[in-house]
Amino acid sequence: MQEWIRPISVWKVSEATLFVSFTPADGIPVSCEVLMLPLDTPENQQRLLSLELTFAWVSEFREIPLEILQAVFSRCGRYPSRANVKEYWYGLFGETNSFSEDSDYYDFLEVERPNNVDYFVQPGAFEEGAENRENLPPRYYEDLLEANSPAWCEQYRHNKITPSLSGQAVFAKSFNPEFHIRERLYPDFGRPIVLGVDTGRNPALVAGQIDARGRLLVLGSVWAENMGIEKFIATTARPFLLENFQGGKFFMAMDPAGRQRSQIGEESVKMAVERLGFSVILAPTNDITPRLRAVERYLGLQIDGGGGLLIDRRLNNDLLLALQRDYRYPRDKKGVLAEKPDKGHPESDLADGLQYLCLSAASNVLARAMTPMIAVAPPPPTAAWT
Repeated sequence: MQEWIRPISVWKVSEATLFVSFTPADGIPVSCEVLMLPLDTPENQQRLLSLELTFAWVSEFREIPLEILQAVFSRCGRYPSRANVKEYWYGLFGETNSFSEDSDYYDFLEVERPNNVDYFVQPGAFEEGAENRENLPPRYYEDLLEANSPAWCEQYRHNKITPSLSGQAVFAKSFNPEFHIRERLYPDFGRPIVLGVDTGRNPALVAGQIDARGRLLVLGSVWAENMGIEKFIATTARPFLLENFQGGKFFMAMDPAGRQRSQIGEESVKMAVERLGFSVILAPTNDITPRLRAVERYLGLQIDGGGGLLIDRRLNNDLLLALQRDYRYPRDKKGVLAEKPDKGHPESDLADGLQYLCLSAASNVLARAMTPMIAVAPPPPTAAWT
């Protein structure tokens, strides 16, 4: 920094402070003290508690925990006092190399970015708009490409967010946030709402419906930890549905094993859910391959130039994290991907709910659930009187 602004600054080593003073074109003098503070030790982090700042600049912020970055921001806007200056800008700047999907900053900036955060991605070294190449040797980036792995180059030369090294997201090649996510979706209460449910010990529910254009709208999702299905419905699922979809006609789609009676009691999961007032659709299968294929089918569907599967961002935060990153095929010690996704919670539970939703939302499955069985009378004998 001193190199950039040497003509208008004085550096005092003893105070670890850069004093900046200049008068810009508008004639209003500027006087600024820039405190140089490392954030790599608990002692330095404690110093944050006593700081009163106007703004902060955090360099290579991916190297510090997100909580520390938020603590730095909490000290901004405290100087000068409003008793002396009524209105002034305050805030936090930060810059960094790219990060991986494992980083907390991926969630913070790419998935759940707050409304008061602006996020800019610099073009990669070979993209249009790349800058500073004139100050580097002619083959600087080309030499780096030849000397490093593709994954390293993707992150450090092309400035791309890299996949997690712990595995591969199951829907990495088919799920596109820009194509499949909408800020808000509106249910049609004249159409049935299907609730894809994972009835395991960490139950989850994913609500969706087929709209008039044939698109699958994923309206909302909810999950709970270490809870039986009856308690989940009573304390979590039913309040969620009443708050967001009151007036809807619901069908719960679940694992076909839900018809099996308990070894202790006489009641099956299906019977328990029906006793609680929900109609039940048993999915055609619980095999993982057709379940994943059902989700892939909707993700790959295009209708009128848009996605055949759309997800409401407001009510599906954890489901979106599962699709983008957390629901993944694990790698073994040799780096080989497993054939089945990992069973982490809640990502696998929500993914299971989505799979049962996709298996059961098709019109023919719903039609069988909604249409009562009608006995067909045999034709009268040919010799009978009519």
